[in-house]
Amino acid sequence: ALTPLGDRRLAALAPSPDPRAVAEAQATTSEAVRLLTDAPGIPLRAPADLDDALDALVLEGRALEPPRLLGLASFLESVDQCVHGIRRQPADRFPRLAALVAPAASFEREIAAVRRAIDPAGEVFDHASPALRGIRDRLRKQRARLRGTLESYIRSRETAKYLQEPVVTDRNGRYVLLVRAEHRTSLPGIVHGSSSSGASLFLEPLSTVDINNDIVALLEQEAEELHRILLELTNGFRGRGAELAQTLEVAAGLDAAQAKARFSRLCDGTSPEIARDGRLELLAARHPLLIPAVDARLPREDEDGGPARTEAPVPVDILLVPPTSVLVITGPNTGGKTVALKTAGLLALMAQAGLHVPAAEGSRLPVFRTVFADIGDEQSIAANLSTFSWHISNIV
Repeated sequence: ALTPLGDRRLAALAPSPDPRAVAEAQATTSEAVRLLTDAPGIPLRAPADLDDALDALVLEGRALEPPRLLGLASFLESVDQCVHGIRRQPADRFPRLAALVAPAASFEREIAAVRRAIDPAGEVFDHASPALRGIRDRLRKQRARLRGTLESYIRSRETAKYLQEPVVTDRNGRYVLLVRAEHRTSLPGIVHGSSSSGASLFLEPLSTVDINNDIVALLEQEAEELHRILLELTNGFRGRGAELAQTLEVAAGLDAAQAKARFSRLCDGTSPEIARDGRLELLAARHPLLIPAVDARLPREDEDGGPARTEAPVPVDILLVPPTSVLVITGPNTGGKTVALKTAGLLALMAQAGLHVPAAEGSRLPVFRTVFADIGDEQSIAANLSTFSWHISNIV
């Protein structure tokens, strides 16, 4: 998945016992594979904290932080690109994807507002509002005036001799000088603390107190204006809650579709035909976890988890054609009996979840109402059960 929404959709993926739903899901996956082949694909993108941003939208009066607004805007922009990309394709080639994206709303205006107000680094532009521009202009002037006043103390021979270092520093949001402790009374001003050794004092000269006070007041005004701007941008999305919910649903569906399509290409999958007569015909079937391209993407539990698989699995044909309804597989140990059984069961479940299966064209699968697996040997000597008896009890 490319987004947290798609990740949850895939985690909830389950086989369907409805033949029509299975056929539709298979057709949707086939369309997504075609889209990845014919067009740029489905370029969804989302920040890792997208869920946090969406949760914050539920809280009335809360403003999203600039990075989260940018992340939300980027995500919705990518959804918009995907939707437009699908709508530009011939409708007869992608009817299901076209129906999937139909409820999506465009947030072009809100996205543009965010881009105009916030730079890519997450800082709010001065021109985000006339009030903010005015506040920041005054801040720059006052800071320049303050720095000039403080630097005059550094340049003056009369005052420079009292300084520990010829620097202007910040202490609790106020610009101060670093004065030697023994010269505390030589420069009139307010002490804002001392160094860890106590040899230096952070002193705000009396001549800069009013300027510093003005700067602090302007910073408070800036914070208030920033909050107002961010709240206004946030409310742009919050005010379209129903449309946003529909668009998120579309994004989750698109993400699940592209994930299925990429998996199909990864394992060279095909869409099996739905057999109405109960026949099961898997041609050149391969267990997906034995396919090198799939195995390479599996997490290794530790460094000794074994090398990645390089050899392709040996394909197997598994045929069960009515009126035959039971298949008995015999053979030597390590001959592939269990893998064949697991492959048949897993591919049937994959197909009913809308996934293409790693098998040759022409493969056919019924839609099972239920699938049971009894693999392994857990006989109990105490219960006087043989291996065969244990399996029979389990199957019953």
